[in-house]
Amino acid sequence: MEIEQLFGSKTKTDILKYIIFKQEWLSARELETHLQQSFPAIKKQLDNLEKAWIITKNKTANRWQIKMVPDAKKVVFKVFVFDMLNFLKKLLNEYYFLEKFLLGDMFFLDLDTKIWADLIFVYNNVEEVFLVDVKNQISTFFDGYFISPKVSFLLKKDY
Repeated sequence: MEIEQLFGSKTKTDILKYIIFKQEWLSARELETHLQQSFPAIKKQLDNLEKAWIITKNKTANRWQIKMVPDAKKVVFKVFVFDMLNFLKKLLNEYYFLEKFLLGDMFFLDLDTKIWADLIFVYNNVEEVFLVDVKNQISTFFDGYFISPKVSFLLKKDY
């Protein structure tokens, strides 16, 4: 899924990701710094998100603070987890040596089983260069969500 298509813009998507996964209360100027995007672009998307009742703005001393509406946050979070799961499934289809993945608490899916990492890949024996490629893709993808999951790779025979 191209998540930016769903939300209409990369700026809006990055704002939502940052608020959900990195910092809940922040100002438009802080977003400008963290997202390295122009203030007018961020302001426009914040106005749109406020009109859609996704965020609220609260005036404090000398600045506006932005926060997601709790019910909206739950829904948007599920959409982002859906995107993450699709990315992980794509990796399984792309790399023949990956057998499956197991999810940890980071995904907040009310799992019965507790595991020691946020994400575990079970794989068949393969040269290290292929694993490095997968690790780089995982790192790049989750950097876009402003998170660094603990990822572990486990040989199928050890699983």
